[in-house]
Amino acid sequence: MWKPRSSTPASTSRCMWLGAMLLLLGVAALGGRAFADADCWDSEPPKATKSKCPAGYKYSAKKKGCTKVSCGMGRVWSGEEQACIGNHSAALTDQDFYTEARARADEGRFHEALDLLARIKKQEQPRVLNMIGYSTRKLGDLDKGLEYYHKALALDPDYLLAREYLGEGYLQKGDLVQVKGQLMEIAERCGNSCEEYDKLEKAIVVFVTGDDAGTTY
Repeated sequence: MWKPRSSTPASTSRCMWLGAMLLLLGVAALGGRAFADADCWDSEPPKATKSKCPAGYKYSAKKKGCTKVSCGMGRVWSGEEQACIGNHSAALTDQDFYTEARARADEGRFHEALDLLARIKKQEQPRVLNMIGYSTRKLGDLDKGLEYYHKALALDPDYLLAREYLGEGYLQKGDLVQVKGQLMEIAERCGNSCEEYDKLEKAIVVFVTGDDAGTTY
């Protein structure tokens, strides 16, 4: 069972620095700035070998690795058959719909992603609710997206990806107290060296400084 790690002097100092920087810049300087979610999923995609990816994947410079290629309209990738098949096939599993929805969202096809997520039989899963929130927020409904992140965290408070996305959502709203709260929640669960902490911290720095050169999300 997970046990909270006590904050180290370095992580405490780091968070205090971020808090001070955010307060000095003020909410007004942040208002109205849109900010995209970090592109990360529940598991790492296969690594490319000399920029070549296995069947069913494509190379993404943004992710510096291989990402799942989605099927065409009306079709879903079947893990069992290792092929794109009709989306009404009884052979498709919840995992197939989830994986395909992730691929559609990665390609910016958020309406299609939501349609596929709605086909998952077990809706009350943190990863499903989180992905619904992600796609909903990317379509412009920020508040609704935040609701789904909260639902995901109600089921699993240790789901760090949802906390990262929730922090970025609050960053869009200029709610610095909530952003700092999510950063600290992540730090308490995995320290300040985990990927979710690093990405949310960088998002804060980029947001408040406006220096996004060379940064992708």
